[in-house]
Amino acid sequence: MGEKIDDLIWRLKNEGEKIEGNLPKSINDIAFRLLEQVRLGNKDNVFYMLLRCFKANNQIFPNELVEAFKQENEKYFKTLIFSFLAPILSREEKNKRR
Repeated sequence: MGEKIDDLIWRLKNEGEKIEGNLPKSINDIAFRLLEQVRLGNKDNVFYMLLRCFKANNQIFPNELVEAFKQENEKYFKTLIFSFLAPILSREEKNKRR
């Protein structure tokens, strides 16, 4: 199980790095609420918030994210979602500094 999670972490990180267009800004606009919902383990709210961002930007919701939401273990879920969000939020932070 650990290897499968490790692989999914890297795939989610790569998916987060590939996100482009207005989607990173949309996700960054709700970053604090989104991160708080992840921290609390509110899968339904996190799913809704991310799905809404993807849909509003006419982007396809990645299969890797769907896999992350299937996790029963709350710690795995948090780690997986943070792995996806980290490259998006850090990129937006770098863009603000420029």
